[in-house]
Formats: sequence, C-alpha cells, structure tokens
Amino acid sequence: MSSKLVSSNPKPEGLQDKIHHNGHNGHDVPDVNRASGLAKFFFLKTVFGILLIVLLTLGGLMGYQSMVKEADPDVEIPMAIVTTSWPGADPETIETQVTDKIEKELKSLKGLKKVESASFNGFSQISVEFQANANVQESMALLRQKVDDAEPEINSEANQPNIEQISAQDVPIFSIALYGNLDPAVFSRAAEDIQERLEKVSGVREVNVAGQRKEVINVQLIPSRMITLGISPTTVSDRLRVANQDMPWDQIENEQIGAQVRLYGRFRTLEDLRSLPITRLGGSYGRVVRLDEVALVRRDLEREKSRAFISWQGSEFEPTVSMDVVKVPGSDSINVIEKTLEELESLKQDLNVWPFGMDYRITYRQDEEIHDEQNNLIINVIQAVVGVFIILFIALTWREAIIAGLSIPLTFLGAIFLLWLGGYTLNNMILYGMVIALGLLVDVFILMMEGMHDGLFVEGLTFNQAALKTVRTYAAP
Repeated sequence: MSSKLVSSNPKPEGLQDKIHHNGHNGHDVPDVNRASGLAKFFFLKTVFGILLIVLLTLGGLMGYQSMVKEADPDVEIPMAIVTTSWPGADPETIETQVTDKIEKELKSLKGLKKVESASFNGFSQISVEFQANANVQESMALLRQKVDDAEPEINSEANQPNIEQISAQDVPIFSIALYGNLDPAVFSRAAEDIQERLEKVSGVREVNVAGQRKEVINVQLIPSRMITLGISPTTVSDRLRVANQDMPWDQIENEQIGAQVRLYGRFRTLEDLRSLPITRLGGSYGRVVRLDEVALVRRDLEREKSRAFISWQGSEFEPTVSMDVVKVPGSDSINVIEKTLEELESLKQDLNVWPFGMDYRITYRQDEEIHDEQNNLIINVIQAVVGVFIILFIALTWREAIIAGLSIPLTFLGAIFLLWLGGYTLNNMILYGMVIALGLLVDVFILMMEGMHDGLFVEGLTFNQAALKTVRTYAAP
C-alpha cells in the first residue's frame, strides 16, 4: 500500500515561482548590462564623474573671475533721441524750420510706434520709439537715413542733427561731488579738466557734470555807439556767426607742390574777437568799424541757473559740482570704478589740475550694489547647503548629507562656467534667477539622495542599479 505526501497549502494552478535576486521580491530592478550607452557614460562612469566635477569647479572659478560684472544687463531699447541745436533761435523758429522738417520724414519709418517732439530756445528734441518686436540695429539705421534725408530741408544755420540711442547702460555707475570754498572760475576750470581726464579712462563713455558754470565770452552791445554809427544788432550777430568758423577752401596743385587751403576763422583769443571788422562806413573806401568800438567784450562765467551744496556728517554746507560717470556698454562696472578712483587720486596730486582747497566725496558707486547682490547669493547658497545637510543627516545618513550639500555649490559653479562660455555678464538678473533656482535644486538633491538611499539600503540594489533606478524615477518632473 502506497501513500502520498500532500501539501497542506498547494500552489494555485499556473502560478510559477519567481527567482529573486539581492534579497528583494517583485521590484523593478534595472539591468545594468542593458542600459543605454548614454546612461552608462553619464551615470555609471566614475572617471567621467570625477573629471566633470573638476571641470565644473575650475571652470566656474575661472568664469567668475573673468566674467563682466554689472548691475543691469545691456538691453537694447528701441528708442532714440534726435537733437538739433541752433544757437540764438527762438522756439517758434526752431519748430517750423527744424522740428517739423525732421518729423515729416520720420513719420514714414518702418515699425514706428510713436514720435514726440519739443522745441526750446536754441535746440530741438525729437523722441522716436519703435515697436517692441522691431530689429533695433535695422531701425537705428533707417532712422539715420531719414534724418539725413531731412537735413537739406533744415535751415542752414542749424547744426547737424545728433542721434542718440537710448540704452539701459546710460545710467551712471559712479558719482562724485567736488567741493571747496574756491572762486567759481577756478572751480569750473578744474571741473572741466577733471572731466576731460576721466573721459580718457578705459571703459568710461562719458562724464556728465552738473552745477558747473562754464566759461563764456560776453559781448555786450553799447546802444549809444551803435545808434551813432548806424549799426543794427542783427548786423553784429550775423557777422559773429559767419566769422567764427573754420572751413576748407580749395586745393593748390602744380608740378612742384600740392596743398590743401583752409581758412582758420574761429576766434583763438579775445583780441581776435575784439578786432573783428563789423562793417565799413561810407561805402567801399570808408572806415572799418571793429567790434570793440560798439561792444564790451570780456571773459565771464555763464549765468547761474542753480546752486548745489554738500554737507557731510554734520559739516557746514559747501558749494559743489557733481560728476556722473557712464561706462561703455559691455565693460566691467567694478573695473571701471576702480580705474576711475585711481585716476582721481592721481589727479589729486597734480596741482596743475587739482586746485588747493578742493576735495571730493563719493556719493554713489554701483560696485557696492553688485557686491551686495553677490554676497546675498553666497549667503543663500550657504543657507541651502546647511539646510539640506541637516535634513538629510537627520532623515538618512551623513554620507548623503555631505554629497547633497556639496552638489549645490558645484551646480552653481557649473552654471557660471556655462554662462561665461556663452558670453553672458554676471548681472542682477542672472543672480536673481540663481536665487530662484536654488529652491528647485534643494528639492532635487533631497529626492535624489532619498532615492539612492532606498535603493542601496532598503531594496539592497547595487550602486549602479540604484543610480539607474533613481534617475529613471525622477527624470520626469
């Protein structure tokens, strides 16, 4: 008699035993051998990972040292100002003979959004704005062409129109105030000399001066003499305008010599101006009347329009002249400010330029703002590193905490390296973007370390398997 051994818990029909590896059941274990070549290269090659870390670290440090640092990026603004000067002309004359002529040509510009104009004593100003999607360089070229087309229609006594494109870099990066109890004429001459020297500093586009009284030549007509001689003010004004200019005449060419003939008519000294012939009395053979017979000619300062004073830490108010430094677009603000300060200190030692009793105060410097923004970014990165380290140290282990903490500054160095290679500048917009991205980085590194920890210590996967599974799990947002 035979007996059978029957299991008390028979398997359901069709159910097959599964062979599990590494001590975990039913999990989706990545097959390292079947991974794509791209995945193996980027996630499983230890040598590549080490070289990438070294490259990003060194490249980020080099990029930070070499990148142009400025407050705002150089954004092209589709706007321009057309300015035409005409000394001595009243607003109504400028409106009809200058402003209207140019506006008529500008209204046919391609991509034009609006044109605004204003006429003042001595000059015309027209603001031109293009559509936001217009090509700025092409629009500026068309604007110059239209202004050139309008130039023959403008009164010949007006100066050539000047076109200036509006730029985000027009704001000053550095401002100083010159002060001291000096004679106004000495103060003004010193400000002009300093302005001229600072504009020669590498990276400086222009230096705008405010509060300065420029030196002018005053011609004060004597009414009694003009009535006696029968000369009108218009005659004197026209003669001054025509005479005070240099112009080419012609060329002399023969077998022995070739030369350019040029008339130097601009006044070089006060005596040249005083001896200017105004008219001739009694016909062609009459007496010549010169300017000093009908007018008083003297050197003076222009009429005072405003006054500026400075008081520093409770000191007495002193007269001041402010100077604003505007940099060349694309130049490093920090370097330009440092070079400007060096030039100022050099000028301060030159008694031919810097009069005794004058000093300066720095009222604004953009490099301090740039350093503050960079320091804020560094502080945020440090806070993020410490926060991630504490969270992962408590929740997981110290290894994951260190890896995630070091990954944050490494990522920022890599971003700076790529921005440097792309030719970007380190400005506030980029720094703000990095601060915003910091929150996303913290979440990503915490998730990645949690995935690696679960794969290694909970599921018992190998390092390569855990890496592939973590990347596969969190690759999609």
